[in-house]
Amino acid sequence: MTEMIDCFIPQIEAAQAQGAVVLLKWDGERPNLRCTVVITRQDTDYVWRKDCEGVAAGLAEALQDYEAKHAH
Repeated sequence: MTEMIDCFIPQIEAAQAQGAVVLLKWDGERPNLRCTVVITRQDTDYVWRKDCEGVAAGLAEALQDYEAKHAH
């Protein structure tokens, strides 16, 4: 699992450097949509959240949306 999300570390660190908070959650109590991805950035009121089956796919979608809205 870790290998699947390792490739996103540079993008996560870039977002963090801009003031974003990235949260990944694996929920063992839920039967479906057991992963949650959240990206927030207080200074822009940006919030992205999605429950999903795979954290890697959710993270890819979240980072794509974040970068589209915060491109310099």
